[in-house]
Amino acid sequence: MAGAVTVAPSISADAAGNEYKLSLDARYDSGVQNADGGTTEIVAYNKHNHSTYVVNGETKKVEAVSLNYNAENALSLKPFLSIDIADLLKTVDANFQYGDLTSIAVHPTQNVIAASVQAEGYNDYGYAVFLTGEGKLLSAVKVEAQPDNIAFSPDGTKALTSNEGEPREGYGANIVDPQGSISVIALQKSFENLQAETINFEAFDSAEKRAQLVADGVILKKDTKPSVDLEPEYTVVSEDSKFAYVAMQENNAIAKIDLTSNEVVSIKGLGFKDHSVKGNEIDLRKDDQAKLQNEDVFGIYMPDGIATYSVNGKNYIVTANEGDGREWGEEDTENFHLNEAEKEIDGNEIVFYDTTDYDGFQEGKDYIFGGRSFSIIDADTMEIVFDSGSDFERITAELYPETFNSSNDKVKLDNRSGKKGPEPEDVKIGKIGDEVFAFIGLERIGGVMMYNITNPTKAKFVDYLNMRDFSEDIAGDVSPEGLSFVTGDNPQLIVGHEVSGTVSVLNLLAKDQPVEEKPEGKPTSTQFKDIQKHWAKDAIMQVTAAELFNGVTDTTFAPNKSFTRAQAAVVLNRMMGGAEASKLAAFKDVKKNAYYANAISWATEKGIMTANNASTFAPNKSITREDFAVAIYNYLLQTGETFEKGTATYKDDAKISKQAKQAIYALQAEGLMVGSNDKFNPQKALSRAEAATVLAQLIK
Repeated sequence: MAGAVTVAPSISADAAGNEYKLSLDARYDSGVQNADGGTTEIVAYNKHNHSTYVVNGETKKVEAVSLNYNAENALSLKPFLSIDIADLLKTVDANFQYGDLTSIAVHPTQNVIAASVQAEGYNDYGYAVFLTGEGKLLSAVKVEAQPDNIAFSPDGTKALTSNEGEPREGYGANIVDPQGSISVIALQKSFENLQAETINFEAFDSAEKRAQLVADGVILKKDTKPSVDLEPEYTVVSEDSKFAYVAMQENNAIAKIDLTSNEVVSIKGLGFKDHSVKGNEIDLRKDDQAKLQNEDVFGIYMPDGIATYSVNGKNYIVTANEGDGREWGEEDTENFHLNEAEKEIDGNEIVFYDTTDYDGFQEGKDYIFGGRSFSIIDADTMEIVFDSGSDFERITAELYPETFNSSNDKVKLDNRSGKKGPEPEDVKIGKIGDEVFAFIGLERIGGVMMYNITNPTKAKFVDYLNMRDFSEDIAGDVSPEGLSFVTGDNPQLIVGHEVSGTVSVLNLLAKDQPVEEKPEGKPTSTQFKDIQKHWAKDAIMQVTAAELFNGVTDTTFAPNKSFTRAQAAVVLNRMMGGAEASKLAAFKDVKKNAYYANAISWATEKGIMTANNASTFAPNKSITREDFAVAIYNYLLQTGETFEKGTATYKDDAKISKQAKQAIYALQAEGLMVGSNDKFNPQKALSRAEAATVLAQLIK
């Protein structure tokens, strides 16, 4: 169990004061889970039939799910179409040995989808497959080895595949390391007789060009040609369709391609993230606590998913800085290669990059995989103009201190701290009105981060939503792999989760009203879509039926979100029948017309809650377990309850404030509020579910 989160001042998910919030609206469950991933991986929205197309690596099919749902079937969406790509390819190439279905994209102006398919043989050609939205095969185009991503240009005139060309059999004599490349397919209206033009990187193989790549920060295996070692992971195309940007994850680089000439303009390394700098704090140690601090290590950005957008005619690239090791061949054979070096520091196992076989590093420095962040990059200079720093770990530590840095197949505190942390996987961009937003999926702990990136140099955190159920290793929505933005009057985000085998549809709700306004009517058992398997479901239904709580939206309760000080005051005031304060308190951060103004004034006037200081209350700050216990205790004293003096039984009793001990001991003795694993965790932020559990006992 985690103690207090040791971090510098953090961004609060509850106090961000944002206009938009993420909330669950619908879900598709494929019924297939895999702890190793590979189920419902990649999703793509098709505006032509208002559906999402889903790549299911486990079933090896593309499934289409309509977004024309209603309240009754929103949580049990079903595919209206299932396309067996392997069977379709047999009709055009009987000799092709199907290996893997890796990506999908939707044409911007026609009801056409495209999928990238790898062969079973690692060195064999793959396919770009074009189909109608109804699943009819239009064309299958041969591309180079291991196509890992497919994309359309915004003007719809070209399709591109990123052919990764990894040395999956390892390194050694008579073993082929296929070239990485980009296939560019000029499209016809009929999508017939299509051919791919291959762009490789042989122009960079000379000693002089290779040395320049290393000088520009590109990581290359020693004594290896760039055309072989460069491994395209993900390709996006600029809004004007003139340039393609290719992420080379293992090389920590991005290539820029001129699509008028199909030539590589540049390949630039992204440099390294200095975790000794303020704002780049990190939890690098598996010491069973969420503790962020500066470390003398450098993170290698290594983006996986990337996106692009334009501001005032200038192009920017947005990257999800996952990090990726090179593990090739069969373990315990002479061809096996792994560039990880595990070291024990202060009793903690930390995974570093083994730089022995690679150019592009400085001696005497320690490097780790990934940036644990997202970045915005000037597409002309390839300079990072914004990085989210330690935001992802700060926010998840604040909201999930007991499951912080869990892996995607195991709920365990600090499980991934020594290796890539939350692991940002994919990023997508969406426009709402005149504003631009980035959505970043965190592969390990789960959930989606939302940022306003309208100003590329001053991106702002908006919201974070995690629909994972931490009561089991794999429950709820686990391991977001692919994202897709739905444009229109009701913008949404589609998220494919590769471990849980689920696809969620998220709304982006404008905060028109406070979270805790009194609801109209009592909620039904099916109203909140995110509590159906939650451990606190019964308590949540009791407090919402009693009209003490409302959801954050009509269909989302957000049980794991932290409970704020203002919300605590409001709910306790409702318990007292909405009692009026004798006068409104003069706190600088509590507006007189705020929905919680009377409740806060009443709670402080009656001594149920205390102010933050002489002039502020901190209404949007998460309430700690300790402060909530004190508030409940004081509330019950106001109602005439009496308590016997309790005694300490918690292992972390020393962390409980002196003035809070009597309240905590008394509630424990009554069974109203207890700790976990012999600890009370007094400074931990209280969740909405935990608050509901305590309050439900008071209204029985």
